[in-house]
Amino acid sequence: MKLLKLYILREFIPPYIGSVAFFSMLLLLERVLSFVRLVARGYASVIDLSVLIFYSIPSTLALTMPMATLMGALVSVSRLSHDSEITAMRASGIRLGSIFLSLYITGIFIGGLSFYFTDKLVPIGNVKFRTLYQKLTIARPDVQIDSLSINQLTDNVTMLVDEVDEKSGNLLNVTLFERNEGENEKTITAKKGWFISSEEEDAYMVLRLQEGVIYDPGPITGESFDSVTFSTMDLNIPIERKEIQNIAKSPRDMSMKELAASMSELEWGSREYNKHVIEYHKKIAIPFACILFVFLGTPFAVARGRTGRGLGLGIGVIIIFLYYLFLLSLERIGKSGTIPPWLAIWLPNLLFFIAGMYNILRRGKV
Repeated sequence: MKLLKLYILREFIPPYIGSVAFFSMLLLLERVLSFVRLVARGYASVIDLSVLIFYSIPSTLALTMPMATLMGALVSVSRLSHDSEITAMRASGIRLGSIFLSLYITGIFIGGLSFYFTDKLVPIGNVKFRTLYQKLTIARPDVQIDSLSINQLTDNVTMLVDEVDEKSGNLLNVTLFERNEGENEKTITAKKGWFISSEEEDAYMVLRLQEGVIYDPGPITGESFDSVTFSTMDLNIPIERKEIQNIAKSPRDMSMKELAASMSELEWGSREYNKHVIEYHKKIAIPFACILFVFLGTPFAVARGRTGRGLGLGIGVIIIFLYYLFLLSLERIGKSGTIPPWLAIWLPNLLFFIAGMYNILRRGKV
């Protein structure tokens, strides 16, 4: 039995590690693409980019470890079932629960590791990430500009952007509203624009506009109105000298100890209190999903038998999608107080655990 447990564990580890790497890279890719804009515009170095990614790893692993546990169980057990090894083990009188005992123990170990990441490393990584990101983007209005966005560049200038070219970073179909004291609001439209750095010690940024029109009502009396077309125009955007602020911790950035202390100072049942309760229970519920997914994944893999391993992977993706969709939906309901916030977090685990236990009991004696 010892050799059998080690054999099953050896089948589990490679797909588990592969799944962690795959899901983590998938989730990090979105952040990497947003960070590339900082490097391309000279606001950050490749080293800064690497540090931001490093600080993102704990929160990413906290999500991907349960996913990878399910996929590892499905892939390893599907392979054993597909080659009739599970059938041979059960024909030898070995109970299904004994066959998968090493996977259950491994799920508990991974769950404990996930809890450590969630409670200890994720808060540290989140705060360090936001501190560095603030340092890199402070007084840089162009960094946050997205397609179909309204942006307050200064107290006097508001900009609307229809589209941001992902490759060049150029702003397409730009509209600016500029208001000066004693004058009507001036409107500037342009087909294209982009930010360039000023050479005078970064006192201001330059927004270069092309192929546009200036609509200037002039004095507030409304006695005149001017319209001027231009091929290229530079608009100076003053850079506000801001001090780097200490990052205020959100509930997601707190450990369980900090959340408990913070909850004692909040009004019971308020939205902010519910947010704290949700984050407190998520630090246990999500790591618990590592154990849950092993119980859920093994019977599905056995049930597939020789019908194909690809089907088991497809079921794994569906289970992961449904679990997190269910969790996110109930989380929103829990914040509003419609149902107890702790129940909103644990209800997906409870339902999926019951489904998993029912399946494994139905497949044979445990």
